[in-house]
Order: sequence, then C-alpha cells, then structure tokens
Amino acid sequence: MPMSIVEKLKELLPESQVSTQADHLNVASHDESTLEPVTPLVVVWTKSTDEIVAVVKLCYETKTPLTTRGAGSALEGSTIPTANGIVLDVSQMTEIVEFAPDDLQVKVQPGIIYDDLNLHLKQESLFFPPSPGGSGDIATIGGMVSTNASGIYSVKYGGTKEYILELEVVIGDGTFMKLGTKAIKRSSGYNLVDLIAGSEGTLAVITSVTLKLAGLPEGRLKTAYKFESANNAAQAVSEICKYGIDVAAVEFLDKNVMTALNLLKDYKLEEVPALFLEFHGSDEVLSSNNEMAASICEELGGSELKLADGQNPWEIRHYVTDSIKHRKPGFTILRNDVAFPISKLPEMVNYCHELSKEYNILIHAFGHVGLGLLHALILADKSDENEWSQAIKMNDLIIKKTLELGGTISGEHGIGLGHKDLFELEHGKSVLLMQMIKKQFDPHNILNPGKIFDL
Repeated sequence: MPMSIVEKLKELLPESQVSTQADHLNVASHDESTLEPVTPLVVVWTKSTDEIVAVVKLCYETKTPLTTRGAGSALEGSTIPTANGIVLDVSQMTEIVEFAPDDLQVKVQPGIIYDDLNLHLKQESLFFPPSPGGSGDIATIGGMVSTNASGIYSVKYGGTKEYILELEVVIGDGTFMKLGTKAIKRSSGYNLVDLIAGSEGTLAVITSVTLKLAGLPEGRLKTAYKFESANNAAQAVSEICKYGIDVAAVEFLDKNVMTALNLLKDYKLEEVPALFLEFHGSDEVLSSNNEMAASICEELGGSELKLADGQNPWEIRHYVTDSIKHRKPGFTILRNDVAFPISKLPEMVNYCHELSKEYNILIHAFGHVGLGLLHALILADKSDENEWSQAIKMNDLIIKKTLELGGTISGEHGIGLGHKDLFELEHGKSVLLMQMIKKQFDPHNILNPGKIFDL
C-alpha cells in the first residue's frame, strides 16, 4: 500500500513537527478574517530552509496544495488553507540570522515577530519602520513581506517593500533561490524581490528576509486634534500632505470609532472625528512641523484633543479593531482597506457615511490616511440573511467607488479570498500576465492555490 502524504512528511521531518491533531488543524483552518475556515489535512512546523525545500518538493511531486502560515493574522483569508492540503507553519523560524548595524541591515527568518525584531534593533538605535498598525505584537516579518504591509509610520518611511533588500525563497517545484542583493540601490535585471512582496504566498515560500533599517528619530512629538465633521478632518489630512509637512504618522478616527473605543476601554474620549499625529526629528523640527499642522487643523475648525494623563494615542489606536468587534456582541465585521489619491479622502469618508445612513448599517471609518488608505469596517448581523447581503453590497460599493477614483482594492491587507471577486475590475487584462507569472514560479499550482485569482 502506498504511503500517505502524512507518512511521507514524518519521514522528512521529526514526528513532533507533523500533526493531524484536531486542535492543531482547527487553529490552522482560519485567520483573522471573517471568512469560513477550511480544515487542512496536516500541519507541519519547519525550522530550517532545508526542511522547507523537502516539504515543497514532496508537495510538487504529489501535487498537494500548500499554504504557508506565520501568525495567522491575515485579514483577507490569504492564510486559510485548501481542503486536503498542507499548512506549512514557519512561526518557529524566529532567528536573527545576521545583524550588520554599520550597514543598517538585518537578515531574519520569516517567523520573527515585528515588535521582537525592533526590540533587538533598538540596542543599536535602529528600527524597521513599517509598523503594522495594531498588530505589531503578532505580525511576522514573512507575513508583512507577503502582503507588503504598511502601518502608522508608512506615511514618512514607506511600506515593507521599500525595505526588502534580499529574499531567500523556495519556488513551487522545490527549487531554492536567492533574490536581490545587499546593495541599497540596484538596476540589474527584473526586480523579482518586489514581485514576491505582496504575492501572498502564491509564488514562493520565504525562508529569510534581509531588510534595510532606519535610525531611531532624535525626538518624537505626539498630538491629536478633534473636528466638528469628518469631512473637515479628512480635508486637514489632504492639506497637511499638500504643504509638505514632515509628518511621521497621521491617523483618522471617525465619531463611531471614538464611541467604540470608549465602550471597550472607557478612555473618556470626546466622541467626535479626530486625527492622531506624530512628528519625528530635533526639537526645532518637531516644534515647526507641529505649529504648521496645528494651523491647518485650526483653519478647518479643528482644535487640540486633550487625552487623559498617561494616555498614548497609539495605544488607543491599537484597540480600534477590538473595540469595533466587541461593540455589538454576535455581530460580524466586514472589512476593507481601500486606498486612493490623497485628495479623494474627504469624498471617500463622506461616501462611507452616506452608505451607512442609506442602509442603516453601522460603518466605522479610520486608517493611515496620510497614505490615502481608509478602513471602512461594516458591523452587521451575519445571522440575518438580508442584513448580511446588504452589508456585502455596501462593501462592494465602497470598493467600486475607490476604483472610480483611481484607487486600489487593497492598500495593505492583500486580496486573499476576501476581495478576489473584484480583483479583475482593478487590473483588467493584466491579470493574464499575473497568471502566466504564477505558472512559471509554481507549475503545479500548489502554492496557496485559489488566492488573489484563479488559474
């Protein structure tokens, strides 16, 4: 009798790294999205590149689907496995392989957590800037590369893709490859590093990442402003960016978000639209940028939002999604992360709130608005078939409005399964090119099949 795939895996890896236990399969069946879980056949935990090569080669030979997983914090279903497939979990690959502070570079395994990495880098006054919003304590570097993640500081420093120098990967036939170099600037051949970044595990399994780093800022200044209307708050962001004010972070929270935060944490926030800002630099630079931003906010009817003693705006921001999730017990979040030209922010915020009134379904709007990126989280009763279908319609309308304005379906979370049905609306015939690229990297379509688009 031929050996099963599980038996073959146990020949390749220590038995403790292969599991078909129900609790392990259950954990691997879902991510942080609200999409339906899928139970895999088996979970494996790899600890080295050689082990990843062996597993991928086996999957190639047997045409077995393989989904790579880190923290499982994906928000669009990109780490939900395929039925009868293997989940390759890299969460135990957390080593700093090489640290070169004089070159402002670090090489890491894909499972290392963002906050843990920055804690180590802080010893040399360095950091990896693209903070992934409120998930820095769980997000892995491999996962950030896979979705080209961005966050609160990306308005100043850029997203993950801007910091990837070199990748070590295993493509769909089990071949190991090194992509990129340690040079900061390169003009040599096709940029395959950027191709992998944002591909959501559909082209290769990442085994290591070499990142360039930034120096920790000399000083930081955090402040917050409140506004009578969401439109004015959004307009202030557009003006701050237009006048070239060097802002490190600017986050928008609408009235509904502020209400949800108070309900969860009793922050005693004024329940009005708000902007949270942070500036980096010397005292003189901080003061100058803060004054210019304050002037713009005040011209648009804004005034300083006083936080209680000891309150950190980014700690408050960290709990936004949790506060929305718990606002109506039993309700489900339908999410998006649309991005668009910065001048369109007021129009998009107004559009979301108009939809909320029209359908009488609660929307919470917030996001890294300095990048023109907005999350409009819809809170609806999934058990009410009519309400849930209306919520899905609202979500689709928000995405289609974004595309009309020259924007994108996803600014940071990726496509996964969540917005795959609308992907071609954005990319048109270029999807054919992507499918051709996928076939070159993954001839048997075993790497995270069915994500982003179908073959």
